Amino acid sequence: MSKRKIIFDTDPGIDDAIALMTLLNYEPFDVLGITTVAGNKGIEHTTNNASKLVRYTRKDIRVYRGAHSSYARVVAGLPAEGRDGGNVHGEDGLGGVGLPVDPSNISSKSAIDFILDTVRKYPGEVEIISVGPMTNLALAIDMDEATMRKVKKIWSMGGGVFRGNVTPVAEFNYWFDTLSVEKVYSLGNDVDIVMVGLDATHQCIFDANDLAFIRLAAGEKGELIYAMVQDYLNAYWKFNKYIGIVIHDLLPVLMAIEPTVCLRLVHSNLRIVHDGLAKGQCIVDLVDSWKLEKNAFVAMDMDVRKCKELFMEVCFGKEVKENYQTVFPTL
Repeated sequence: MSKRKIIFDTDPGIDDAIALMTLLNYEPFDVLGITTVAGNKGIEHTTNNASKLVRYTRKDIRVYRGAHSSYARVVAGLPAEGRDGGNVHGEDGLGGVGLPVDPSNISSKSAIDFILDTVRKYPGEVEIISVGPMTNLALAIDMDEATMRKVKKIWSMGGGVFRGNVTPVAEFNYWFDTLSVEKVYSLGNDVDIVMVGLDATHQCIFDANDLAFIRLAAGEKGELIYAMVQDYLNAYWKFNKYIGIVIHDLLPVLMAIEPTVCLRLVHSNLRIVHDGLAKGQCIVDLVDSWKLEKNAFVAMDMDVRKCKELFMEVCFGKEVKENYQTVFPTL
């Protein structure tokens, strides 16, 4: 059986990093390239962080630098806003773990050109896992919408139906670039787009016991991840009073690997608010009251135990998953 062709579009970020390490460890996926976008940090930081992670995993994969800012600012020729997620992701975006950059794995080709060239080469085969703002995808649509309609599937971490994080009603990735969200979901009649938003991700909290297990039982990679998440852990206590973390960007990767980790997936019409107090809010017609074309598959409920076990197995190996099952038996 041929491997599934994947592009990972990302703004690393601690949760992006854990998602990417998991993705790159899953043999049935052929990760064709990693495209970076501004979001959690500026574009130079996110590109360097992707390069660091590729070097750490010893994978022969190229990193493609993408949009430096939101869609509106890019098309207007404006500079980046200077956003800095250091209060959550650490000064370097990876919790200060000190991984070295490998400039040789950063391509001179732009992320948008890479996405379009890859989809042209493999029409109907390429799946995009998007875990940052959707700016690269929107710019690719502007350049060649017909080609982007030949993407097989888009798995998106973003949005939320009943909750927000950057505001009471908006999730960061979608709030950061609402115009790109609208453009991408306009493909929804040709491309299956799965939104894995805050309603789904906040069900899967890796608590202090899970994190201690990762540090103690998952070898060098587990120790690295444990060190990486300390700023993240502090932020979750400060803002949410959790003794644990939500690895948001991991969830679409796990769903792409094993869709049954999602217990309820609703095919619906999705719209997004562009300005005002509710900027970035997703309006999802869960009960089909509008009778409009369905452009999104929205993850609402997750099998938390299955998510955690799948992560342990794919990221760290079968033995670690079995040890996790022994230490934390199901009730």
